[in-house]
Amino acid sequence: MRLCIAAFLAVSIWPAAAAAASVAPLAGEPAAPAERPAEGLRLAMQQQTLPPGGKLAEHRPEGERYVFVVSGQLKVSNLVTGDEQVVGAGKMAAEQPGDWHTAEAIGTEPATFYLIDRAPAASAAMAHGN
Repeated sequence: MRLCIAAFLAVSIWPAAAAAASVAPLAGEPAAPAERPAEGLRLAMQQQTLPPGGKLAEHRPEGERYVFVVSGQLKVSNLVTGDEQVVGAGKMAAEQPGDWHTAEAIGTEPATFYLIDRAPAASAAMAHGN
């Protein structure tokens, strides 16, 4: 499970670095220093568990937010568009930056999940209560 999360982060957070690593320099040319695309970005990840029927407070991510469900089921709702996603174990949902969202554990078992936030470093408000 951790390997899946690490792979997701490596591909989504540092795509330019991953692409640069896969391209070899021409013979006789020095390798260019890798860019740091994550510079100026803040990454936060936290694990949470909600009991059946438990809800996350309404929140408004300023940057990209991903929800990776480890166990149980979570209904993720965009309160602006009305879209809802039911996300089960091993699946992921993405929340639209700037829109208000909520999430609820559905079914008979608790929902354990990771919240993964990626936003500009200047953004001080990364907590789920935004």
